[in-house]
Amino acid sequence: MSFNIDASELFELARNFGKASEEVYAEVDAVSSKGALNIKNEMIADARGSAHFKGMASSITYEHSNSKSVVRRVIGPDKDRKGGALANIYYFGTSRGGGSGDIEKPLRTEGPRFEKALGDIADKLGGKL
Repeated sequence: MSFNIDASELFELARNFGKASEEVYAEVDAVSSKGALNIKNEMIADARGSAHFKGMASSITYEHSNSKSVVRRVIGPDKDRKGGALANIYYFGTSRGGGSGDIEKPLRTEGPRFEKALGDIADKLGGKL
């Protein structure tokens, strides 16, 4: 007994997944860069607004280190830059004070925009699969 299976639609779906994953990666990379920049800029603005810690504002940076399947951003003060060593005191405080910075505020601000942008990508690419 033999039979034939037409798997052409399955192969087409697999090709589309491959194309979509490349497009998704590029779009998520762009959205992540924009989100990281927004978070960085808000962190800088918050630090500049502090009477005691405005000198650390220029130490706040973001970097990216993507791999084939991972989009990654690291945002925050760089201790090797001028004022960067004050970040722990600004955000977390010591027994003598500090802790006036809210390190999660920029994340709370950007989170909804970031989620919406990712949802928009999913909606846009959903019809291509």
